[in-house]
Amino acid sequence: MKGLKATAAALALLTAISAAPANAELRSITIGTNPAGSTFFLIGGGLAKMFQEKLGVRTTAQPQGGSSIYLPFINNGEMTLGLSSSMDAGLAYTGEGFPAENANLRSIGRIWVLPYAFIASGDSGITRMEDLKGKRVMGNMPTNVALTLLNKAMLETAGLKPQDVVFANSGGLLDGINAVVEGRADAAPVAVTMPDLIEANSSASGGIVVIANGALAGEGFYEQLVPGTRVGITKPTSTRPFVKQDTGIVNYDTLLVTSASLSDEDAYTLTKALYDNWEQLTKDYPPLRSVAQSELAPADSTVPYHPGAIRFFKEVGLWSSAHEAAQTR
Repeated sequence: MKGLKATAAALALLTAISAAPANAELRSITIGTNPAGSTFFLIGGGLAKMFQEKLGVRTTAQPQGGSSIYLPFINNGEMTLGLSSSMDAGLAYTGEGFPAENANLRSIGRIWVLPYAFIASGDSGITRMEDLKGKRVMGNMPTNVALTLLNKAMLETAGLKPQDVVFANSGGLLDGINAVVEGRADAAPVAVTMPDLIEANSSASGGIVVIANGALAGEGFYEQLVPGTRVGITKPTSTRPFVKQDTGIVNYDTLLVTSASLSDEDAYTLTKALYDNWEQLTKDYPPLRSVAQSELAPADSTVPYHPGAIRFFKEVGLWSSAHEAAQTR
């Protein structure tokens, strides 16, 4: 009888050990995202589901007003991970536009190339950035320092300054879309892949149109004004019926960031899980398809990589001398 009890106790212990999280240090994971309904929240929820299933660690996506709000929490180690534009992460790291430097921010990798532009209603006659002079533009975004700078840079492709338009306050991208649909604004910035644009195209007067870059938007124009951005092209697809032709816009990267306070082992574990499950993630979440598995570690990141992420990327051959030089800078 004693032998049976001992065997049962051993089996129970073995079961408890096998059910424990894949990494003992990772007790829980929190992922900062933009508000519910945003693409950031959608992707954050997908990452949370993957980490929880693959690592056995309780993971939650935590929506906030904008990345400018939660990046300091990540920097301080109060939040494990967060989605951030390459611009906002870089500005937070240096402290530009923030109360203080967030020098503990570190990158796990790039997860999304985001196409960004202003939209207008289809019957407004607005098609190029030059057409926005004197118009109501939802461009000042207090919860996102970087996007406000990029909105100003888009105007500058037409030689326009905020004072050349009615540069109105916006509560975020969804707020701007609603303002255009309801006629409260002439133009507003969007991520061109946002699902909400399909409904907006059906609701706005004459549908919606993506506003093309101004004449000054040559190669290198955006990079000089807002590091982490570059000229891009959005093309007509079945999922974007409001894009009628190839249209010059701006692109930037979305990074998955963490804190230097996260252990190297935990950062390695998270990076490996991201890489190993990337194919399935791109099947489940279409915006992620803009980044191939081999492109998860761009050399020109606007914040340093976490040492744990570097160790993994070296193992899979995604770390080069260009990466090393950028990391040193």
